[in-house]
Amino acid sequence: MAAYNLTPYPLSMVICDACHRDPGTGKFFLLGLFSAISAPSFPFSHSQLVVYTSVTDGLGIVDLKLQFVEVSNDDEVLVELSQEANFDDPRMVAEAVYIFQGLPIPRPGEYRFKLFANNEFLIERRVLVNAIKNEELSHE
Repeated sequence: MAAYNLTPYPLSMVICDACHRDPGTGKFFLLGLFSAISAPSFPFSHSQLVVYTSVTDGLGIVDLKLQFVEVSNDDEVLVELSQEANFDDPRMVAEAVYIFQGLPIPRPGEYRFKLFANNEFLIERRVLVNAIKNEELSHE
């Protein structure tokens, strides 16, 4: 039976290329942090990105949901991933890693990752998506 007495408090949300969890210590290592994406053409499919989150002050089983939304299209949800965190004690910190493969990006603009706990909004991170200009391609 789930208990939903407390709404978790967000501690962090980080967008990165990859995340590794050390099997010995359980610590997370975040690789290639970023806040913008450049694409050669649209629609674009971003091969892989990871969103790391940490929350505290929860109690019982908490449904965590992460949405990727397009701001210019009335926050249309393009992708949604969910997982549960079980808080035995409100003082614990629950870490969650969301792996997005083939993330659809229809056009340049502003996008956001939005984190919810039991359908209550907690925190968001902005991602700006830019088109790579032809002269930028020729310099690579």
